[in-house]
Amino acid sequence: MSAKLRFFLAGAAMTIAIIATGFGGGALFASSASKQMRPARIDHQAAAPAVRVALPATSEPTTLEPAVVIGPSEKKARQTQLPPQAQLEAQQEERPKTRRELREERRKLREERRAERRERRHRRVWQQQEASGNGETAPQ
Repeated sequence: MSAKLRFFLAGAAMTIAIIATGFGGGALFASSASKQMRPARIDHQAAAPAVRVALPATSEPTTLEPAVVIGPSEKKARQTQLPPQAQLEAQQEERPKTRRELREERRKLREERRAERRERRHRRVWQQQEASGNGETAPQ
């Protein structure tokens, strides 16, 4: 009977040891996974070009000119006198581009590049067809 009790206790101890080892390993993996370094966030503001400040060459004080107040109706009249391209440039100078506008510009550039690549690919295929002499001519 003492042998049966010894084997039972040995089996129970082994089972507890195996379960404890499994939980310990899982805790070790979980803690190492949560401590992984995340990539540094790219700061889009740092990529913006620096602004130059032009200071006067002399140390003499500058003379202030009286400010002219322009009402909204006068401002609209001045804007309508400008050609459309100049109006667009004036609007762009007034405020910096928003993220949405920058994203839209990048998207348009990507689309243009894709279209150019597609056109080059088609041109190459047409030239190969003409060179192969299979009777098909490339549209022009």
